[in-house]
Amino acid sequence: MAEQSAFFSIWAQDSSYWMVVEGPMATALNGFAPIYRKADLAAIKTDANWRDIWVKYAQAIAKQPGAGAGHRAAIIPADELPSLQDISMALKSVGQVNAIAAHIWLIEAVNHGRLDCYMQRVTDRRGKQVGFEAFARMENADGGVIGGGAIMQAAHALHVEYQLDRLLHKQAIECFVGCDLEGYIFINFLTGFIHRPEVYLEGLSQAVSRTHVRPGAVVLDVPLGDYAKDMPKLKSIANYCRTRGFSLALDDVTTADGLAGLLAEIRPAFVKLDGKFGVGLNPARAQGVLGDIVRISHANGVSVLAEAVETTAQHELYMAADVDMFQGYLFGAPERLARAGEVIAKTAT
Repeated sequence: MAEQSAFFSIWAQDSSYWMVVEGPMATALNGFAPIYRKADLAAIKTDANWRDIWVKYAQAIAKQPGAGAGHRAAIIPADELPSLQDISMALKSVGQVNAIAAHIWLIEAVNHGRLDCYMQRVTDRRGKQVGFEAFARMENADGGVIGGGAIMQAAHALHVEYQLDRLLHKQAIECFVGCDLEGYIFINFLTGFIHRPEVYLEGLSQAVSRTHVRPGAVVLDVPLGDYAKDMPKLKSIANYCRTRGFSLALDDVTTADGLAGLLAEIRPAFVKLDGKFGVGLNPARAQGVLGDIVRISHANGVSVLAEAVETTAQHELYMAADVDMFQGYLFGAPERLARAGEVIAKTAT
């Protein structure tokens, strides 16, 4: 996707970098020179491939007693030595810099077009396909697939969650249209970053308008746990969805407690049962809670979707409780689907 090439990170610039170390052994590192007349501050200039150089020095620092607490480092893209103020603001713990170096692969992979959107089927009680949920995946050069958890962990280490999430929103819509899919498209997002939905979800709205997807077919999954105690923010997201014509799903629901009032106020289209629903409950208790959730949801005109359905026994339990829709490996794993004119040699699961 052409837009992926514009993905920005200060850690992956095509420029020189200054590697600065602060601590008792800073000036003892081979190649480092003292800067700003400070005995515990030294720097070295590197090329764009600072990561491999850092790994060598990080190993040397780690061998020193108390190195973890006694040293900090900064990696700054610049031709000239940054100011002391800029260095002070950029200093991080050695562990933080190690994490950045270990996850820089994400930026490189995105900019080489290896970030992809996989789709998992959603079926109804008749077994009819009624939609898909979008998942982030990364395909390695050797054919391996990196899952969404590892991708978001890397994004967190690099502080690019916001950029990546917005990119994935648009990619999900474009994949849905490019693969000529029908029904609903369920899209996850990093709820903790949404302060103004109209700004955070602007790219999604533009993608929907550009591709002429029916807005009501776009379902935003809001994890209930993230907003159970922040009703103003949850209401702002719900109001945004109504304004744009999008649908809303309350995700990760595990209990019927307080659900009736929440559904009446938020008015989502879907309630999604937590993928680990019932874990830790005896079967009778789990069945009772499930029945309450379904009853309350249906009374409010809300459909119930069961996630992570992997066995026939799970499916039968949900069917008996009048759950409306199902998703999980029993019906198919997330997979990369062929777009118009494309042939996929194999499908990774």
